[in-house]
Amino acid sequence: MSKGVMSLLEEVRQPLVDEALRSPALLSDLAGLERYVAESYDARSFVELLQNADDAGAERFVIRRSGDFLLVANDGHHFTRVEFESLCRSAASSKHRGTSIGYRGIGFKSVVGFAEVVHVLSGELEATFSRERTAREILQARRVPLIRIPHPLETEDRTKFGVAVERLLSDGFKTVFVFAGLIASAIEAEFAAFDATALLFLRNVCSVNISGAAESVITLDRETRKSGFQSLHLTCRAGKTLWSVMERDEIALAFLHDESSIVPMKGEQAVVHAFLPTHEPTGFPFKLNGDISTDPSRTRIVQDERTAAVVKTAAQFIIELLERLILGSGDARLMSALIPVSDPRMAGFQRRSFRTDFYAAIQRAGRGKFEDVFCRPTWLNAADFDKLAKASGVKSIPRKFDSVEGLPGLLKFLGGKEATFENIAPALKGTAPSVTGAAEIAAHLTTLFSTRQVEPQSINPAWKLWSVGKRVVSLDEVKQERTSFDDGFVEAAVEKVGSPTELRRFITALTDKVTAAKLIPGGDAADAPGSGGTQAPKLNPQISLKRWRSAEQQVLSVLTALSWKVEDVSRQNIGYDIEGRTPEGKDAFVEVKAIEYPGQAFTLTSNEEAVARQKGNAYRLALVRQTGEYLEVAFIEDPVHNVKLTRQCRLWLWECQRMISTRSVSRSSESGLFCETGR
Repeated sequence: MSKGVMSLLEEVRQPLVDEALRSPALLSDLAGLERYVAESYDARSFVELLQNADDAGAERFVIRRSGDFLLVANDGHHFTRVEFESLCRSAASSKHRGTSIGYRGIGFKSVVGFAEVVHVLSGELEATFSRERTAREILQARRVPLIRIPHPLETEDRTKFGVAVERLLSDGFKTVFVFAGLIASAIEAEFAAFDATALLFLRNVCSVNISGAAESVITLDRETRKSGFQSLHLTCRAGKTLWSVMERDEIALAFLHDESSIVPMKGEQAVVHAFLPTHEPTGFPFKLNGDISTDPSRTRIVQDERTAAVVKTAAQFIIELLERLILGSGDARLMSALIPVSDPRMAGFQRRSFRTDFYAAIQRAGRGKFEDVFCRPTWLNAADFDKLAKASGVKSIPRKFDSVEGLPGLLKFLGGKEATFENIAPALKGTAPSVTGAAEIAAHLTTLFSTRQVEPQSINPAWKLWSVGKRVVSLDEVKQERTSFDDGFVEAAVEKVGSPTELRRFITALTDKVTAAKLIPGGDAADAPGSGGTQAPKLNPQISLKRWRSAEQQVLSVLTALSWKVEDVSRQNIGYDIEGRTPEGKDAFVEVKAIEYPGQAFTLTSNEEAVARQKGNAYRLALVRQTGEYLEVAFIEDPVHNVKLTRQCRLWLWECQRMISTRSVSRSSESGLFCETGR
């Protein structure tokens, strides 16, 4: 060992030995702290070593098994005296926050969880961390930490792994950690838990080679586009993935791509990164990276001032992207990736987390920016709303975003409003909607009239709202015709109103009984879909469930199509929404829950849980999810015993976070109904 090596090693080592001899009790306390750190960093030691390599400017990172040893190497710069001292001391890192990923100096202690001895070889530095050797030197200590006092690497030890180390050094690697006395289960957990997306926000590392039971090579190619975002190609054993990273004020958002555009990622992937992945979800289908405070394990976020500043900046970034998209720049795939994975309005009732703070910050950042933006009302189709909104001068969400689930809810959360009939009415004098649109508007006005929310005299007879002879004309023009409304127009309006009587009553109020009888002849409309006929529909490809209905009505239609005899009792507050009998004649009680995505947590009130317990197998949950094209319904029998319920003290509700396998699913579109059952 050269004099230079002894100088560097002893310069760090001797003060640590002196401190331990003066205070062996402190050394024992540090051993306990080290064990706590190792437990906190469970299955994250490889990620911490990757972070250390990135901070050293490394581009390549290798993990390799060699006999009884595990070797971890990088091609970053050699250890300096200050860096090596930080490695030995707890919470004494030389790194500065914001310039390096790690800055506490305790992450390396996590290796205690899988090794008994650690050797470090970096340039001329060759050192060993060993509890046994430390205990022999500090006899007064009850217990000693592994990573504290470095010892000179003994020739006998170096001989055992020297060939493997020399091979790495000859390949251009500059720092090698050799781990001995391996704990097999912990090592396997480390290999299994390594997440390839840990490379996404690193500054330097672009190649990772992991050789365990099987070899895994991870590469990352970074390309900066003219549009200001980075395109990342991540290749690993699971395949190739493409990512787009957008940055603003040291905040980065990472979006997953398919062959053509951005796609929302799964909830378990969409986590916050403090350069390395945490366990905290972003609340959106994208990853977010920033200089965020975390607990010692770097898996949980600490809600301090620095984190709050990151949240505020990220929220402003989201609002800027939304504004840009609503003005027409961007596609629907990007907009879909900016929709919260859960209803942000519920965040105020949930335990505080990064997600709830992020939602609140976005609402504050969007205050006053979307108040003049109108969403399409549920009672009018997208094409007609787009045409009438433009003709009326109403600022609305571009039609290309109509299929984006959750966008209207997000815009309302940010201050936007759902358009009313009054907003689009000015266009109806000169712009005629389609026959379908006219029926939808007529049905909406009929409902408003039936509930005394609109007076007949407020309906302008010059508005083009009525379909005669396949043309949409004004009521003034209709009165001059000798024919009735088109059958398709009447059927569509009646289906939405629910009764031909209500539509006829509305037309009578606008005209007179004679004119109304001419426009809507009696008898024909009574057999129209939705007119209240007593014949139960049979399960066939022509059954149509309309998106405008409530979740309870949708489930009622599904069950009726399946030959159940059921009725809606949702307004009685008796612990379920639908009651009746199955085709086999058994009692059935169904509680309906609307969800936004599969696996979303939902709640049961204490009353619902009690009734479910009382009814047993006769009680069912119906989970309803409306997609752009389909209505999906999952039925869960006897939920008290077939789902895991956790009692939450917030409102004393029962929450389902995970369903077990037994269920039946129905999918319905505008054109047909498809049912599937299985286990």
